[in-house]
Amino acid sequence: MALPSISTPEFKTKIPSTGEPITYRPFLVKEEKILLMAMEGNDAKEIEHAVKTILKNCILDDLSIDELATYDMEYLFLQLRAKSVGEVIELKVTHPDKDKECKHGTDISIKVDDIKVINTSQEKKIMLTDNIGVMMKHPTLGDSMTVNQDDTDAVFEILAKCIDYVFDEENVYNDYKLEELVEWINGLNQEQFQKILKFFESMPKLSHNVKWTCGLCGEKDEVKIEGLNNFFT
Repeated sequence: MALPSISTPEFKTKIPSTGEPITYRPFLVKEEKILLMAMEGNDAKEIEHAVKTILKNCILDDLSIDELATYDMEYLFLQLRAKSVGEVIELKVTHPDKDKECKHGTDISIKVDDIKVINTSQEKKIMLTDNIGVMMKHPTLGDSMTVNQDDTDAVFEILAKCIDYVFDEENVYNDYKLEELVEWINGLNQEQFQKILKFFESMPKLSHNVKWTCGLCGEKDEVKIEGLNNFFT
């Protein structure tokens, strides 16, 4: 005799970058095992694979997970976590000023509904000269989690991958190899290069400011929590 099936509730949310509605279910024991194994391994690629697998399993619409921007995937995963584990995230914080004598860790609670994606209306068109510019796109989760920040070549490769196309007054240039685009970026002057870097500094991100009181010294403090890694616990 077959065991009885247990129905799973369905929820709706919207993709931050597009406003597109999607339907999803909470992750089950099998997905939680994937998540726990990735966290135990503490490997960026394993975590990336776990997050993608869980999203693919739990989002019920036809959606290309690999093509989503990093902040879209972070937001969707957080919504999944909220419906699967709980609407409140428990974290331990310390004073952000490393010079403070007090190193005590204080437990805080954050409501998932209070965590928002900021800067979603960011301008993607960047003019490098009066008539030459680039149209940018946001990195995927795989780009963000696997790049080694100490590897200059890898960082430049990510920069190149996030250029959708180059344009001037007469043409749009998008038929090139990645290596050619990296070389083109290397030919920019510092002012032009800084314009591209500022795009990454102001990208949409999952962010929440937390005001708290230290459980040991009693001093009030504030910390900004950003990105999937901080909300992953």
